[in-house]
Amino acid sequence: MKPREVAFLLILLFLVAIGFIGAYQMHFQPVMPVEPFESALGYPWRLLVALYVFLVLIGTAAIASAGELLMVRELEHVLKEAILIAIVTIAVGLITIAVDLERVERGSYALLGHTNAASVMYWMIMFYVLELLFLILEGWFVFRSDLLKQSERKSFKGFVAKIISLKFLGSFFAKPNKHLDMSFARAIGVLALLTAILAYSNLGALFSATHIALWNDASNPVYFVVTAVISGSAMLILAIIVTSWIKGEESRKLEALPILRKVLLFSLLSASLFALWKSVIIGYPAISAEGSNLIQNLLFRKFALNFWFLEIFVGIIAPVLILLFATKNMDALFVASFLALVGIFAFRIDFIFSAQVVKKISGVSIPTSVHPFEVMFAIGVLALALLLYYVLYKLLPMEVEHEA
Repeated sequence: MKPREVAFLLILLFLVAIGFIGAYQMHFQPVMPVEPFESALGYPWRLLVALYVFLVLIGTAAIASAGELLMVRELEHVLKEAILIAIVTIAVGLITIAVDLERVERGSYALLGHTNAASVMYWMIMFYVLELLFLILEGWFVFRSDLLKQSERKSFKGFVAKIISLKFLGSFFAKPNKHLDMSFARAIGVLALLTAILAYSNLGALFSATHIALWNDASNPVYFVVTAVISGSAMLILAIIVTSWIKGEESRKLEALPILRKVLLFSLLSASLFALWKSVIIGYPAISAEGSNLIQNLLFRKFALNFWFLEIFVGIIAPVLILLFATKNMDALFVASFLALVGIFAFRIDFIFSAQVVKKISGVSIPTSVHPFEVMFAIGVLALALLLYYVLYKLLPMEVEHEA
């Protein structure tokens, strides 16, 4: 392992340790108790909820599964990256919401004893768990033939491949059949795609079901699917380009960039229409005075800088202009994707916090604050996602068949 790789891993481990300390402190010292009074300064949903929404709505697998279903050859080259990113982000996202909820073991009591099948939150968690299971199973079939080849090496990677491929269980698992494996992967990919769409839209429905004016919008399920496509296409572009830079070689995976560029462009344009819809429909005073007040906060007051600069300019206008006028430049595509992700992250923060900034009865405006422990945990969680992806990428056979 090169010195730079060792240094990179040590930095990530240090950041993960910081996140663990933040989670530990939050568990024993609540960051902001939410009192049952209208004048209370606490937010029920805070940074960890925004981070959870950001992570689980990185829809790389949905894009790849759709490409696989539609037989888009270019997207098949990046299927492994898409599945791996989705598994990591969903798993880390579920860890994030578990830390926010704390006593997650009590969920098993509800699941076994008194499941509320009418609960939107129950189905949100179930759909994400199902999506994660389908992705792991789909990934196993996608990787299996290459894992069997890798298992023949006398190295740690060969040992890992032998374990993951289940080759040690006998001859049935030791026989490679690429065509049959990919047939199974496509079938499971359809289930993963359907479950992903249900999970994304159900998460949007969770907010729509509340009485908070900024969230109580029937378009949220569709909007969340659109933003998941933005995040997924942008993240895949970043992963492909960064891998190409690090390896210093051309790859068949780069053939996916033109398709992903179009997906990112059209999803950004769709998101701009949704942003306009929310600003006008929810903010129109004759419809809801509370909604109008919240939109005013977002457009002209406390969250105006976040909204206009990070969400609109950085997250939509700048990427769209770059994607329209720098169609062949890979560096420009990298910048556009990075800016789109920054805009999506800002949107998640604004969406969570700005909706809770004004109390319903008293009208008291609550100061927006993020506790240092939350920031520590957020940094640690993002570092954990990067660490897991890096380790899995190094251990698994990621090259497409033509390049092996």
